[in-house]
Amino acid sequence: MPNKPKSESRPACMVITIPDPDNMPVSAHAERGGTLQWRTETHRYPEFEIRFQGSNPFNAEKDLVLKGSDDKPVVLRLNTVGENYKYTIRHINKDGTCVDSGPRMFNVRICIGCL
Repeated sequence: MPNKPKSESRPACMVITIPDPDNMPVSAHAERGGTLQWRTETHRYPEFEIRFQGSNPFNAEKDLVLKGSDDKPVVLRLNTVGENYKYTIRHINKDGTCVDSGPRMFNVRICIGCL
């Protein structure tokens, strides 16, 4: 990938699509200053919660819980560089029952092209 001039560089962003809990993806990384988005496309579980264990890259709150749905993804700006942010996903069925999956992890790195 060619180097961009600093004025054109932007932090990389990441979108995590929440699949059916029977088919989960592996962990990934994003860059500080970018955004992280969780969305679901499974009709069996139209609502979800992202449940952090310990720290998170968004604020100082511990054990943060973020709520989303098939029409309202969770989108947050990544403020803190760090490794192995751990979270689980609570998939909420239409009838109110739920299935937990995870834990999942991701890393937030410095935006190399933004330096």
